[in-house]
Amino acid sequence: MFFFTFCKDLWRQGTNLLPIRNSKRVRKGSRAETGRFAIAISSRSCMFIFGSEGETAQSSSNQGMGQGTPRRKSQTRFKPYLEVIMNVKSLLLGSAAAFAAASGAQAADPVVVIEPVAANYVEVCDAFGAGFFYIPGTETCLDFGGYIRFQVDFETGDAARLSDGDWGSWTRGHLDITSKTDTELGTLTGVIKINAEYSSNTYFNGSGVKLDQTYLGLGGFQAGYFTSYWDDGLVGEIDDLSGETKFNSMRYGIVADGFIAGLSVDALSPSMISYDYTPASNHVGFSSRIGFAAGGVDMKLDGGYDTYNEEGSLRLMAGFALGPGELNFGAQWASGWNAYANKADDYFGPGAYSDWAVAVGYGLNVSDKFKVTPAFQYTHLDDTAAGIEADSYWQGGALFEYEIVDGLAAKLNLQYYKADDADDQDLFNGWFRLQRDF
Repeated sequence: MFFFTFCKDLWRQGTNLLPIRNSKRVRKGSRAETGRFAIAISSRSCMFIFGSEGETAQSSSNQGMGQGTPRRKSQTRFKPYLEVIMNVKSLLLGSAAAFAAASGAQAADPVVVIEPVAANYVEVCDAFGAGFFYIPGTETCLDFGGYIRFQVDFETGDAARLSDGDWGSWTRGHLDITSKTDTELGTLTGVIKINAEYSSNTYFNGSGVKLDQTYLGLGGFQAGYFTSYWDDGLVGEIDDLSGETKFNSMRYGIVADGFIAGLSVDALSPSMISYDYTPASNHVGFSSRIGFAAGGVDMKLDGGYDTYNEEGSLRLMAGFALGPGELNFGAQWASGWNAYANKADDYFGPGAYSDWAVAVGYGLNVSDKFKVTPAFQYTHLDDTAAGIEADSYWQGGALFEYEIVDGLAAKLNLQYYKADDADDQDLFNGWFRLQRDF
């Protein structure tokens, strides 16, 4: 049997139909037949045609066709197809309604464009060398650095603290934070350096967290707590040509085309000038440098004046590129005991100082990773200091440096000391160090 409904205009136009199989089956006699229906869609109306395969078409004209009323048996047989028709009709009408509602909503709602948020990426700052980066949103460049050091110290001999020798180990973590900004008056600089240390023997080194240096600078001006010009030394670890080297200071320096000149006003604490009165009082010192570097030659002349003791010191250092290394000379002179003079308190007691001394060292680059630096110093002591038996002492030794990998080095420093005309004449000491720089 075949059942169909249609609109007159589609029937006359012969609109093509789309056959769609139905999943339900209709019993006819002893065999099951698969029902099918077709949908025809036009711009004005639609037609639904139902039937079973292989049957002669019959029409239902309940409305519009006038071909009589179908039998009850046929209505029962086509009930599954009518359910399919109602489901398809509901689907089409619901889809059309949803589409219309969505179109109306899109037409009524305003279009909002969301601007993407710019991400703050860390940008490399190469204006001040490697390692600097811009603080996001600013023109300030920042650098983090430092080192981790493990060291074992030892000493033995007549002048050792203990007659049978002594040793100790300590570890330090050093953090260095530097900020730099270009301004119309020059580079604005800020530096913070911190040491955190632990020692198994406080005779060689202390324990705790302490400020190593911190200062600000603008152009050639610098103010804060920092090392002075007198902190520089020769190659190696043998030379001892200075006294106090770190102060609260204000300094102005000029560096241009290998030339350097600077003057510093230093706050001298009571312990630096042997001020034993109560209440304690700071005093003022002045230190300076003039020097140049050109063609493998480097020369520096440092001066210092202690206003409390009214004494001063001078120091000359020179460096020469020679062969596979560098040759250094140094000489120091003091008019009397002062904050900048080389002290000898550790071995000769309070008041002992060097009135003059000379030193020499040569840093030999054995290979790209291995360096040996032998050095020697002779020191003359002031005879007028109370309780001093010796007139002079000399010391010599060598520093061995080996780069294990980039950023990690091992160092061994060995030194022999001998004093003239003293009860405790001999001292052998040194240290072994592992240091990771970053």
